[in-house]
Amino acid sequence: MKGTIKIWISFALRAILIHLLFFLLTSLNSFFLLRDQIPRPISPSLWLPLFSILIPGFLLSSFLTAWVSKRLFHPIEDLSSAMNQVAEGNFNVQLSEEGADSQIRQMNCNFNKMVRELNTTQVLHSDFVRNISHEIKTPLAAMEGYALLLEEAELPGELHSYAEKIVESSRQLSTLTGNILRLSRLEHQEILSCRQLFSLDEQIRQALLSLEPLWTKKNLEIDMELPAADYWGDPDLLYQVWVNLFSNAIKFTPEGGSISVCMEQDSGSVTIHIRDTGTGMTPQVQKHIFEKFYQGDSSRHMEGNGLGLALVKRIVDLYGGTIQAESAPGEGSCFSVTLPHFVPQSL
Repeated sequence: MKGTIKIWISFALRAILIHLLFFLLTSLNSFFLLRDQIPRPISPSLWLPLFSILIPGFLLSSFLTAWVSKRLFHPIEDLSSAMNQVAEGNFNVQLSEEGADSQIRQMNCNFNKMVRELNTTQVLHSDFVRNISHEIKTPLAAMEGYALLLEEAELPGELHSYAEKIVESSRQLSTLTGNILRLSRLEHQEILSCRQLFSLDEQIRQALLSLEPLWTKKNLEIDMELPAADYWGDPDLLYQVWVNLFSNAIKFTPEGGSISVCMEQDSGSVTIHIRDTGTGMTPQVQKHIFEKFYQGDSSRHMEGNGLGLALVKRIVDLYGGTIQAESAPGEGSCFSVTLPHFVPQSL
């Protein structure tokens, strides 16, 4: 959008300069042609012939400017919009290859070819990651099961510690593969096929309670203001949203901090705010937090795989909702999820 506005401004400035230049040249030309025939002082009746030359010239320049705009500017605007869509991950966008100048048509053909190749590469990459994730799920489950048996056995202290680390690592890998498979399925899903009426406020409470060992271990204060709210949706998908957002809040909030969740609703939508007193984020990090495999903490001090928020964003998008993050370094973060209400046609 900003790129399109810049193009418009640039074009408008050029159009104004063309008009002024044409007007100046026409005025000078008229003056030099008529200066010997103009008596002094100038009679008001002589302004009519002068304007009869200037006004058609101004209209002609306006017509030429509009023609140039249609032939050159609009294809560039379409290209700018398509490039923004590609940057956001839409590899299905295509530009028209008909009804344009040969150079613009060639440019559109090259762009379409590039997008098709990117789309093919993206599909191959997604299939590869999905297949690998699926193949390693079974060995991981077996590894975790045997490690749990070792953990329960009577082992020396050092060996018991090793068994605990194996269990922890295998669970992290299981979470990673699970997120990859879920995100891969959702990327190829355009609509929500399963909706049912459920208690949204109760689901949010259950999601937070499922993480109780994590926030009690850090002695975090939890504050909930959740009025009763029923919602039509896919409970399993939305549950993933709350678990991932709460996990993030717990992970980045230091011991003794606090997490609060509140809900606002009106006739058209419901908004959930999840706020923490954690480390916060820089504006640069906020630009990329919903991208796959992006991690704001590059030092690896915090464990994570960079898929949780990407999964959240995809689920919210499927609902036609929005998710926003407000944060500043040292001041914590607030994630706001807005979901539009859905009423089945049968009701």
